[in-house]
Amino acid sequence: MKNRLSDALPSYFFAVYLLFAGANLLHVLQIDNFHWTTVLLLCGALIFYPFAEALAVLLPALLTLVCTSKKTGRSRDIAVWVLAVAFVFPAHLLLLFNAGLFHRYGYHINPHLINVFTTPGGFEAMGMRPNEIALLACGIAGLLLFHIALAWCFGNFKKLCFAGNWSISRNIRSFVPYIVLIAVEALAFLVSYFTFAFNHFIMNPHPLLAADAVPFYINGTSSSLFKSLGFKAANRDAVRLKLHSKGHLPNYPDVAIKRDLSRHKKYNVVWLTCESFAKRMYTPQIMPRTTEFAKKGVTFTYHYSGGNVTRQGVFSMFYALPASYWADFLSARRGPVFIDWLLADGYKINCITSSKFTYPEFDQTVFFAVPSKNMLSDAHGMTYQRDQRNVQRLLKIISDNADSGKPFFSFMFFESPHHPYEFPPEAVIFKDYINPFNAANVTPADGPAIVKRAANACHHLDICLGKIFDLLEKKDLLKNTIVVVAGDHGEEYFEKGYLGHSSKFNEEQTRTPLIIYYPGIKPGSYNKLSSHLDIVPMLAKFFGVLNDPADYSCGFDLLAPNAPERKYAVIANWDEVFFAGKKYKSLIPLDPVDFAKQRITTPDDKVLPDTDLFYREYNSELLKLQRDLTRFSR
Repeated sequence: MKNRLSDALPSYFFAVYLLFAGANLLHVLQIDNFHWTTVLLLCGALIFYPFAEALAVLLPALLTLVCTSKKTGRSRDIAVWVLAVAFVFPAHLLLLFNAGLFHRYGYHINPHLINVFTTPGGFEAMGMRPNEIALLACGIAGLLLFHIALAWCFGNFKKLCFAGNWSISRNIRSFVPYIVLIAVEALAFLVSYFTFAFNHFIMNPHPLLAADAVPFYINGTSSSLFKSLGFKAANRDAVRLKLHSKGHLPNYPDVAIKRDLSRHKKYNVVWLTCESFAKRMYTPQIMPRTTEFAKKGVTFTYHYSGGNVTRQGVFSMFYALPASYWADFLSARRGPVFIDWLLADGYKINCITSSKFTYPEFDQTVFFAVPSKNMLSDAHGMTYQRDQRNVQRLLKIISDNADSGKPFFSFMFFESPHHPYEFPPEAVIFKDYINPFNAANVTPADGPAIVKRAANACHHLDICLGKIFDLLEKKDLLKNTIVVVAGDHGEEYFEKGYLGHSSKFNEEQTRTPLIIYYPGIKPGSYNKLSSHLDIVPMLAKFFGVLNDPADYSCGFDLLAPNAPERKYAVIANWDEVFFAGKKYKSLIPLDPVDFAKQRITTPDDKVLPDTDLFYREYNSELLKLQRDLTRFSR
C-alpha cells in the first residue's frame, strides 16, 4: 500500500537530515584540538546546519505538496518526489565532494575551484587521468541511484513513515513535535553562534579555526554585548590590513619608467618556469644538469614564491607585486612593465606552455600584449610528453632566433613535476615509487613513495632543462643571454598533512628554487631571504631602467652593490595574504574574524603561543605592507 505524501515526506526529511549530518561530520574529522569550547561550537553546528541544508533543498518539494493539497493522483506524487531527488542529490553530492576536498586540501569549494571548471584548460590542469574520471563518474551515478531508491522506498513502504500525518486542518497538537524541533534547532544555532562570538571576543582561536571546517558556517561578533555584560576584551595592539577591491590601476607604475637606452645591450632572455617545483627536489642527485648549470649563476637558497598556486606564483614573478593584485590586473587587462620593455625594444617574443595560457588567464594578464601567434600551448597527453614536445619546439625557436641576430625572449612553462607526477622509463632514478598513483586514494603513509615518484618526474624535468642548457652552450649564447629558472610554487607530499599545493602557506608549498644567470654575474649562492617579487628588479638594469624598483614593484635588486636585505616575503592566494619573516610567519588578518583566528609560527611552521611578539617586532613592516597592498590600484 502506497504512502500518503503527508506521511512520507516528513520521514524522508529526517532521513535526508541524517545523511547531511553525516556529510557535515566528515568535514570535522580532521580537527585535532577538541577544547571544550570547540566541542560546544561543533555540537551546535552539527545539529543546526544539516537541518537548515535539508530544509533548503526539500523546500521546493514541500511547497509543491502544500500548493497542490487539493489534488491527488500518481502524477502529483511523482512530481513531488522528482523535485525532492532533483535537489537532494546534488546537494548531498556537493557536501560529500566538499568534505573530500577539505579533508585532502584544507579548503572548501571556492572561486579558485569554480574557476578550474569554468575556464578553458582548467579541468586539464587538474591532471586527472581517464580511469580517475571514470571512477568519479561511477561514484556520482551510484549516489544518484541511491537517492532514487531512497525516495522510492519512502514513497512505497508505510513502515518507514513514523512522523505521522501533518495537516493544517488537524488539531494544534499535531504541530507540537515540529515546534519542539524548530526550538531545538534554533537553540543549537544560538549556542554555536555565541560560542564563536564569545571566543572571538576573548581571542581564543581554537573554536574559530574549527568553525572553518563546517560548510556554510555563519559567524559573527558581539563585542558590545559582551562588554555590556562585564566581560573584558582581549588586548592586542595589531595592524589589520585590508585588500583593495577590484578597480582601476592609475598608479601602475607609481612613477613613469625612465630608461637609458644608450647603455642597454639588449640581452636575450630565456625564462624557464617549472610547475610545482618543490625546494626539496632541487638536489644534485635528482637534478644534476640544473645544479651544474647553476654554478655559472646565482642560486637563491632561501626563496619564496609569491603564491601557493600557479596563478599567483607566476603573477608575482613577472609583475614583482603581491599576488593579491591579480583581480585588478585581470580586470584591467594590464600586462607587466617587464613585457612593456621587451615589446618597446623590439624583442622577438615566444611563449610556450605544457598547460594552457587560458588557465590561469595569463593570456589576459602577463602575456596580454604578446601576439597570440607567438604563444603556443600543448596540453595533450601525459605531462612529460607535453614537455618533451615543447622542449623540441623551444630549441628550434632559440636556434632560429640566435641565427637571426635579433634579441629574443623565450618563455616555457614545464608541467612534469605537477600531479600526477608523470615521467618516461629513462627518468626513473627511484624504483620503489608509488605506482599506480591515484590522489583520491593515497594517505600520508604513502608520502615517501609519492616523494620518489615526484623525484622521478623532476629528474625528467632536469633532462629537459639540460637540453636547453646544452643548446645555449653550443650556440655560444651565454655571453649575451639572461637565464631564469624558477618554480611557480612549491609542493607538499604529506609532510604536514596535505598533498599538492594551494591548501596552506607552509614551507613545502611556498618554497621553490630560483636560479639566475646573466653575463658577468658573480657565481655563488644567495642565502638570505628572497622572493619572486625580486626577479624583475634584479633584471631591470639590463633593460636600461633608471627607476628605483619601488616605482613599479615591491621587490629589490638583491644582487646590486649595497643591496637592501629583504626582511619578509609576501605570499598570497585568492583572498588571503601571508607574511613570511625571518623569525615569525603569519596569515595577515584582513577582517576581525581572521584577526581572532590568527596563529603565529616559526619559519618551520611550528605554532607559537605569543602573537604579541610578532606585532612588536614587525609593526613597521606591517604598515609598509598595508601600503604595498593598495598603492598601485584605486
